Amino acid sequence: MTHKVSNVGGHHQLVFDVIQTNVGSGYHPSGVFIVPETGLYVFTWSFRVYHGGVHAVELAVNGRRMGVAFSKAPLDDSEQTSATIVISVSKGDDVFLRTGDGNNNGEIFSGPYGYTYFAGWKIHVY
Repeated sequence: MTHKVSNVGGHHQLVFDVIQTNVGSGYHPSGVFIVPETGLYVFTWSFRVYHGGVHAVELAVNGRRMGVAFSKAPLDDSEQTSATIVISVSKGDDVFLRTGDGNNNGEIFSGPYGYTYFAGWKIHVY
């Protein structure tokens, strides 16, 4: 994510404007990954908070929180927080990141020392 998100309220959806890899075209410009086939998936996300910022970032499936990561940066620095989840999802499910429903303030951003990102992949079970 190359743009900053500043002082947003709860459940603000994060949209990623740089797409490095999108095999199967599941990630859409609206910020939603639409599951291409039912199965077990790994999703990982990381976000950077700036100078005293406080944010929770949730992974939601069809609007239901499935995982959350929280970060509070010191006043004179920034903080990077990451999370990973393994979940079973169904074809057509919407998977996306959003801010938590609690206290969110400050900036979520990417910079030379850390990026805000979202990634996922299907685990092939044999």
